[in-house]
Amino acid sequence: MMQNQPKTRLQLIDQFRGIAVLLMAVFHFCYDLSVFDFITFKLNGGFFSWYRFVIVTLFFIAIGAGLYSAHTPVIQWRKFAIRLGKIAAGALFITLSTYFMYPKTWVWFGVLHFIFVASVLSLPLLRLPVIAAIIGVSIFVLFNLTDWFNLHFLYLKYRTVLHLPRGTVDLTRLIPWLGMVYIGIYVGYKKCWGIKALPLSVFNPMINWLSRHAFVFYLVHQPPLFALAWLLNKVFH
Repeated sequence: MMQNQPKTRLQLIDQFRGIAVLLMAVFHFCYDLSVFDFITFKLNGGFFSWYRFVIVTLFFIAIGAGLYSAHTPVIQWRKFAIRLGKIAAGALFITLSTYFMYPKTWVWFGVLHFIFVASVLSLPLLRLPVIAAIIGVSIFVLFNLTDWFNLHFLYLKYRTVLHLPRGTVDLTRLIPWLGMVYIGIYVGYKKCWGIKALPLSVFNPMINWLSRHAFVFYLVHQPPLFALAWLLNKVFH
């Protein structure tokens, strides 16, 4: 029988999470600047599309690796339930706040909604990291090589029933990004192939802080950034 062993944090994964949070804040500030016509912000294949790809890749790999590290060899059900409850509360907060701010494009399946679902769907694969990697890569291959391997048909079928908006200010697709979480499980299993950390030098304390407080930072960072963009608009326009 496998025995509980002391958990060792993977510093590289913590750095991935912190870097992703920092890049996300910059991403959202650029969007805020575009609202006041400081810059042009487009997501259809341009720079910001690839920028977002880097952010979610780092973040979801960190999610998968973190799940593996925290819940092997034994799933810590109480810890998992508490974490899931916090994520659900955060997702509900995002949905309600965007519903009042953007009534025609409110967030119904954003990052936190995705993390909630992906965390549950990852549990059966935590003890099968190689299988998780195979499934994860297969998801991306099928998504990119076919025009049917997605869940868009579910949106079309239930949009009216669930009163979902035609557009949204943020959408994190379960397919293909669930595949990146599964790949992250394998990265955690391999312990990042012995790579302990990136040489971030003086930036490391900030990155570590962002990693530790990623959830709260995600919930509260946008209003101050938007306020800063508004202030810049008043000063320079």
